Parts: sequence; structure tokens; C-alpha cells
Amino acid sequence: MDFSKENLSKTFPLAAAIVIFFVAAALYFIPQFRGEVLPQHDVIQYEGMTRDINDMRDRTGEDPQWTGGMFGGMPAYLINVEYPAQLVKNYVGKVVRWLDTPAAFLFFAMTAFWIMLLIGGVNPWVGIIPALAYGFSTYFLLIIAAGHVTKMWALVYAPLMMGGAWMTLRKDVRIGAAVTALATALEIGANHPQITYYFLVAMAALWISEAVFAFREKRTGDFVRRTAALAAAGILALGANFAPLWYTAQHSPETIRGGSELAETVETDTRGLDLDYATAWSYGKTETFNLLIPDFMGRDSATTLPADGQTAAELSDIGRSLGAPSLGSWARQLPAYWGTQPYTGGPTYLGAAALFLALLGAFWSQGRNKWWIIAVSLLMILLAWGRNFMGFTELAFKCLPGYNKFRTVSMTLVVVQWAVPLLGAFALMQLWKGGMPRERIRKGIAWAAGITGGLCLLFALAGGSLFDFGRAASADQMSDTFRQVFAANGLQSYIDRGMDAEWGDAVAQAIAADRAGMMQADAWRSLGMILLAAGCVALWAARRIGRGTAVALLAAVMLLDLVPVDRRFLSDENFVSPRRTQVTPSAADRAIMQDTEPGYRVLNLTVSPFNDATTSYFHRSVGGYHGAKLARYQDLIDRYLNDLNPAVLDMLNTRYLIVPGEDGQPRAQRRTSAFGTAWFVDSLAGAASAQEEIDLLEKANLRTTAVVDDRLAEKIEPQAPTPETLASARIGLTEYRPNYLRYEYSAPEKAVAVFSEIYYDKGWTAYVDGQEAPYFRADYVLRAMELPAGEHVVEWRFRAPGWSAVEAVTGLCSGLILLGAVAALIYAFRKKKTPCHEG
Repeated sequence: MDFSKENLSKTFPLAAAIVIFFVAAALYFIPQFRGEVLPQHDVIQYEGMTRDINDMRDRTGEDPQWTGGMFGGMPAYLINVEYPAQLVKNYVGKVVRWLDTPAAFLFFAMTAFWIMLLIGGVNPWVGIIPALAYGFSTYFLLIIAAGHVTKMWALVYAPLMMGGAWMTLRKDVRIGAAVTALATALEIGANHPQITYYFLVAMAALWISEAVFAFREKRTGDFVRRTAALAAAGILALGANFAPLWYTAQHSPETIRGGSELAETVETDTRGLDLDYATAWSYGKTETFNLLIPDFMGRDSATTLPADGQTAAELSDIGRSLGAPSLGSWARQLPAYWGTQPYTGGPTYLGAAALFLALLGAFWSQGRNKWWIIAVSLLMILLAWGRNFMGFTELAFKCLPGYNKFRTVSMTLVVVQWAVPLLGAFALMQLWKGGMPRERIRKGIAWAAGITGGLCLLFALAGGSLFDFGRAASADQMSDTFRQVFAANGLQSYIDRGMDAEWGDAVAQAIAADRAGMMQADAWRSLGMILLAAGCVALWAARRIGRGTAVALLAAVMLLDLVPVDRRFLSDENFVSPRRTQVTPSAADRAIMQDTEPGYRVLNLTVSPFNDATTSYFHRSVGGYHGAKLARYQDLIDRYLNDLNPAVLDMLNTRYLIVPGEDGQPRAQRRTSAFGTAWFVDSLAGAASAQEEIDLLEKANLRTTAVVDDRLAEKIEPQAPTPETLASARIGLTEYRPNYLRYEYSAPEKAVAVFSEIYYDKGWTAYVDGQEAPYFRADYVLRAMELPAGEHVVEWRFRAPGWSAVEAVTGLCSGLILLGAVAALIYAFRKKKTPCHEG
């Protein structure tokens, strides 16, 4: 092996970058290396969702592909299904397993972004700075704290996917296509389609830009060849994930993402999320400034006003007037956040220094390197505004294929989070290469610092008078609060004198002042970071400091800017002992678990039942937690379950409720009216539409009548059994697994049985004495069968349809990608490559 100085000079920056990323991630998450863990809401919920799936795998070695643990039962395609043929994800994806999360998230995010920059021709030393900016973007720490694991892995792989596309369209098409196929397969395999979708829009912007330049330069033939290679890589990546994509596509129309059958027929397409639901989390136009100033909107929804602020002082003064000196403590209950989102975990702060460098990149970079990035960033900001820019949002819902399947439109800002450090990297490469005219350097620094720093200075000096800070809403709220306090304490005279409105307005002004103070403090902070970054760039450009020193200083500024803000939302204090993250059964859970009869369900009213999966740790839950539950079940929740309709609870075999006891602890309450795991009916009630079906649930006696589609009601006419027949007919569940149900029954004559299991005809197969038998939907969400007289066994088995063929396609495409990656490595080693240059 040649250990020449030349090879060492090439290897050292690569090793140094990896070490820097590891040390930075490890230092941020020091408690992880002490054995502590991060309690993450979505991770805890996910463990509840998958409890019965994992239990069955451990017990039998079989993947059930269905969960019976929540929402009465649902396919596991969007929860947890094993796809052995996903070779790229199952083998190459294991590279990220050598380091545990959460440190792995930051380390691999920075490494992936840095590799993308190397592909784009950025020097490895220079690439460290924007990689740190990407990895420590505040949004990453917010979603790590919340436990959005699949989202985070998708954001780790996205830069590699974009780098592969860049190489395919601009440089070596063979290596580029191999990288694109591998990275895109990992990206899709991360299983967060929304993140992947947004980056595919960014890739489309790159493709359009390259098409324009190819047309201008009269090289359309080469561009077509590169496009074909990129498309082939994309097709292979899709194929490498064909199994999950196939079953997700098959399943999605049945979920809330496919729309409800109860939706009225309108001119627009209803097969997507409701527009109001999808845009609930929309970024305010003004809120966008928190990309530059973290506390611009008052931080997160959980942050309250300071105990020593103007609001506390004003309330204390009012309290003394009323003889209630503790009134000042109210300030600690009032929110600092004044944006329009229902709830936010914090701002999408990109770093003031990073935004300064990005503007430098916009001024200094070639048009081919910047216009498509700027354009897609502006598009994503406009989309993030959602309901605050509804005309544009409605247009996007109509024109962008598949866009109406996603909620939380503010998530589009992840592309801006990627674009800002990328533009900054291009700016720094101009300095690294040298040769740029001094006048251009001077103007670039002046404009970039003037715009970013000027905004910060404006908000720091005059921000308190530029915005309302929610004062009007706060005035109304405080006026109502004072009126209630006065009325409750016999202080009618204060209301008569209008003191409620006067004091309400005074407190609202104090609230606005406290919020303005938070914003102004961070505006000064951001201005300081911009000046530090601008100073480093100016000294580098003037050759007062060397390149290495400049890179080290800018990397330090980036960390100084981002890490303290990140730690406002995720710090060492968030870590706990592993024992504290374990979900343990309550006394109510333990009491219910004494009932070992299979098939009954539990509704937990001590939590938000339809937004919580912890009940599924121990029981088959009527509720659950998932963003893509079956649409018909959601209809049932909206129409009946939210109101605890007894008949609907009975048909779902809800045997137990968990309710708050007198001592505040959960208490088990047994319901004796539940219909059981299955029952015979003596009549069918036909319905002409989904709306009529769901309406009939509160009109029909569901114990003796099954609500079915009109067409079925005409074909099946069960005989009306005599009282003796009803008394002698028996049916019960004798064996239960998530994907297998065994019933034994005895009936004197042919009859229709309703099973308290969720209807899903894309995988469930019914058998009577081992022979496949037809079944149909009843009672809007359940299954039913016409059963022959006598004593028989009914079995239900679930298996993803077409499993062998779908897995074969997945395995073939995965194998081709891996072979292509090996071939690309051999080709790269054989080819004497020159160092990449920004192109």
C-alpha cells in the first residue's frame, strides 16, 4: 500500500470529517453513552402499535402482517411488516446500525450531506461546515425528541439520493445511476413517503434546470441518455421496495388518506385528505422569519411567559388590587407562542450564519448551481404556508400528483433546511478555489450581511411595534378570564366599571411585550452570529487568515449558533433511566388481564383513546394511534365511538372500559352487554349507500339484525329462527392470533353469523371445515358469513395477497441494485479519476 504524502493528503480530510461528525454527535448526546435513554412519544406509541405483532413473531417466528391490537384490527403494512426481499434495506441499511440512536441520527445526517457535497465537487474540508449546519438544524432535534424515527432516517438518506441524481445528470452517468439507485432504495425503504415526495420535487427542479441548460448547449442527446439512466435507477429503487409499496398502494384507498366514502360528491377529487385536515399545521407567513430568528414566534407551545416578565408584574399589581397577590403566577400558564399552528414543538431554525452563507451562495454561484435550488426553496415555503395561502395550496392539491395524501404541510420546509447549507457550500467553494474579483466578494458580503443582518437589526430595534404578538386575542381572553373571576368572587362592581376590559387590555399589552422581548433577544443573537460569520468570510477573502483557520472558525460559529438553540428543545435533561420508559400495566390493566377468554376488546377512557396506542401494550383496543387508520373505522369513531354509543361498543365486543377511579387511578369497568366474538342474526337490513349503512347502525337492533349492502340483502335471505333455534345456536372463538382466528359453532339450520372482526377483503380468507367460503361486510365495518347447519369449524387466515410474486420482483430489483453498486465500485477503482470540481 502506498502511504505517500499525496495519498495521506487525500485521506486525512476524509478521516477528519468523520471524526468531527462523530465527536459532535456524541458530545451532544453524552447521556446515551452513559446508558440513559430518550423517552420519545412516537417510539412509545409505536411499541404499543406493534406489541401483538412482535409477540407473535417471538412466539411463532411468523410475521402476522395484521394487528388486532388497535382500532379493532387493521393491516400492518403501514406499521410493521417484514419484507425479506428488501435486500438493500435489510443489508446495506444495516450500516447505520453500528451506532445507536439518537447519536446515529446526527452523525449519519452530517455524513450523508457531506458525501453529497463531495459528489458535487465541494472540498472535504469546506464540506464540514454545511454538513454541521444540516445535521444540527433545529428541526432534527425536534423530531428526534418526538420519536419521528422514519422521518429522521428519510432525512438522513435524502442528501445521498440528491447527490446521486446530481452525478447522473452532470458527471459520470454510470456511477451516478448506481449511487442514485442505492440511495433512493434506502430513502424509500425508510418508509416516510412524505419526506421522499418533497425531495423528489427538488429532484424534478434539478432535472428541469439541467434540461434547460442541455437545450441551450445543444446536447439534448446526452441529456436524454442521462435522463434514461436516472429513470432506470428510480425504477430499480422502486422495485427494490416493490413489496411495501405495492401493499401500501393497495391499502391506502381503504384508509383516511384515501378519503371517506361518506364524503359528498363534489367536482374536486375527494380521494385524498380533507383540505382543512391536511393544512391544520400550516406555517404562518410571519412565522417564516423563525428560520432566521428562533424565538420569533415565542418558541414552542409548551413554553410559557417568564415568571419575572411584564405580564407577571402586571398581574401581580392587579392581584394586589383584588387582594390576591398570587395572581402573578398566572403568567407561568400563559403561552409564549403566538403563531397560528394548533401546536408546535419549536421553530424550524436553520441558523442565522447558515442563511448568511446561503445568500452568499446565491450571489456568488453560477446560475446552473443556484436557480433551481432557490426556486424549489421558494416553492416549499409557499406550500408550507398552507391555509395561510389557500389559493396556492388548493392549486397544489389539484395539480401535484399525490400531494393531497399528506398532512402537516409545514413539513415542506425540510427541503429548505437542505437547500440552505447547500447554497452555503457553493459560496465557500468560491473562496476556497480563489480567483474571485475583490469587488464581487465585497458586494456579496455586503448584500448577504445587509439582508440577513438588516432584518435582525430591524426586529431587534423595532420588532415590538411591527407585530401584534397576539395582543388582540389575548385581550379578549384575559377580559373573559377577569369577568369569570369577578363573577365567581362577587366582584360585580368591577364588571360594571369595565375593569375586566381595562385590565384585560393591560395584561394583553404585557403579554405582547414579553413575547416581543423574546423575539428581540434572539434577533440580537442572530445578528451576532451573522457578524461572526461575515467577519470570518471577510478575513478569509482578504487573506488575513488561512483557509484552514477560516474553515475551523466557521465550523465553530455554526455550532455556536445552532447547538444552544437545539438544547432549548432537547438536552441532557430529557434523558432518563431505561426503567422509566417502560410502560407498565396499571391495576386496571392487571385486573382485565385476568380474563383470559380470547377476542374481547377494551376502551381506555383515561387517555385520548383514539390518539394513544399504550392500551395496545396489554389489550385488544377499540382505540389506537395511527395516521392512516381504515377510513370506515374513522367514520365509526366520528359518528358513534366519540359519543360512546352502546350498541356500536357492543358490536365491537367492548367488554371493558378503563375509567378514572375516585382516587384518580385507572379503574376497570366491565360491560355485560357486549355481543361477543360472533353471533347469529335472524334478519338483514339492506342499505343503498355507505351513508345509509352507517345511519342504520343506530336504528337497527344489531344483536339480531345485520346491516349490509342492498345487493347482498337480496341474495341472502336467512330463515327466521325459532326461539328454540336461537337458544340452541352457539358460536365462539376458540383460538386467536392476529392473523388467525378459529371459531366453533353449532346451528340447527343455515344462518348468518356476524364476526366482531374488522372487514378487509384484501388478505383475509375464510374457511368452513377447511374449505374456502365466501364472506361479506356487515354493520359497516365487520365481517359476516352465511353458515351451513350443523357443527362446524370456521377459520380466518390473513396473508398479503400475491406475496410470492411481489417478493420475487422486490428481490430481483434489489439484487440488480447491489450488483450495480459492486460494478460501479470496480469501475471507479479502475478508472483513474481526477478530483471532482464544482460543475
